[in-house]
Amino acid sequence: MPEVSVIIPVYNGEKYVKDSINSVLNQTFKDTEIIIVNDASKDNSEKVIFDNFGNLIKEGKIKYFKNEENKGRNITANIGVEKSKGKYLFFLDADDLWKKNHIEVVLPELEDNDIIFARPRTFIDENGKIKRISKSKIDEDLDKIIFSSKIGFPSATAFKKETFPYYNPDFKFREDIELFIRARLEGLKIKIVDTNTILIREHNSPTRMSKTHHFYEYTLKLYKEYKDKIPKKYLPYFYFHISEVAFKFGDFKTGYKMFFKAIKENPVVLIDKRNLITFIKRAVRIDRLIFS
Repeated sequence: MPEVSVIIPVYNGEKYVKDSINSVLNQTFKDTEIIIVNDASKDNSEKVIFDNFGNLIKEGKIKYFKNEENKGRNITANIGVEKSKGKYLFFLDADDLWKKNHIEVVLPELEDNDIIFARPRTFIDENGKIKRISKSKIDEDLDKIIFSSKIGFPSATAFKKETFPYYNPDFKFREDIELFIRARLEGLKIKIVDTNTILIREHNSPTRMSKTHHFYEYTLKLYKEYKDKIPKKYLPYFYFHISEVAFKFGDFKTGYKMFFKAIKENPVVLIDKRNLITFIKRAVRIDRLIFS
């Protein structure tokens, strides 16, 4: 039985999935199984996978499954968990990469925790070149990070399988944020580590999840689901996140409503330099509020 199961959900990942799988095969930690779940891709993802890793699939080193119809990343990830045999679960998006020591440095942290979030710092472009490296400090208040939704990235998450909370099937988008909020409210032990062992690929494609209107719809769903459950101390940060996304998608009425709810509860949210810059950049367009 493998110690670690690495789950790679794939949807139309023909361009990057080979490199993602290789970044797992090249890990210094070897006691792993790789589980690929193809979410009914419409491109050549399946061909790329079998052309490059067909022998490993036959040998059982890589397990390959395919959904008959597109189910979404949340359900696809859960299917991968159900097929897994490892004691610990690591997730990797089909376009992201890991440095060779990622599992080795993160795994020990799971002995005393249910969930590990390895803070991503390195972001790459479509060609794999580094676009930027974040040097921002990690807030010491874990709850503030979680309830302000400054966490996520499935490729940066690892879980103890016995306490895995499963992705919510009702959240096709924002599923990673929803999982962290729910897990924290349920009392699971979560730790953030600063390893810089993940390469997150940033796309310019307009179909990228964070650029689609569904992303905003599920942000509002997140608000409705948790506005009465999040501790009062952290509600201003939650409100501010909702306002930030609303401004991004041009919903200025909701954006200002959530913004004023946030500063009414606690004006300290604006002391955060990033929050203040975001507000100035996206929200200082009172004309849109008046004439919408």
